[in-house]
Amino acid sequence: MADADRDRKRVIDTEEPEPVPLDIAPEHVEFIILKARAAEAQVSPIEPEPEAEPGANPDDEEASGVIEEHPGEEIEDELRDAINQLPSEAAIDLLALFWVGHGDFTREEWGDARAQASEQIDEDLAGYLMGEPGLGDMLEEGLNTLGYMPEALGPDA
Repeated sequence: MADADRDRKRVIDTEEPEPVPLDIAPEHVEFIILKARAAEAQVSPIEPEPEAEPGANPDDEEASGVIEEHPGEEIEDELRDAINQLPSEAAIDLLALFWVGHGDFTREEWGDARAQASEQIDEDLAGYLMGEPGLGDMLEEGLNTLGYMPEALGPDA
């Protein structure tokens, strides 16, 4: 009987806790994660400026760069809109999720993360988050830490 009790206790110990309730839909966070990753994939590595060829007009070369289209701008606009359109409580959760995913807070400190986010959130949440490298990874880690396993982000996605 001692073995049966030990086995039952082991099963109880390995159960996942219930997900922490959020004021933002996990599906909306998944959308933001996917857009953030797409935007990050659009960023080209910075290459050194080539030496100017003798007789070349640098002003002409600069002007041609200005009229180039940037395909990543549409993705960035979608990402910015997805963040900017969040109601206040959802925006607070998004910022707190980012901090949890970054390792600044634990699952047990979720309330503290939300409290700090509500004090520090500003009008340019999108600018702040989009300026952080690995935004998608941090948000996914935050969701995972709080007990959510996003289906759209699985290995088949």
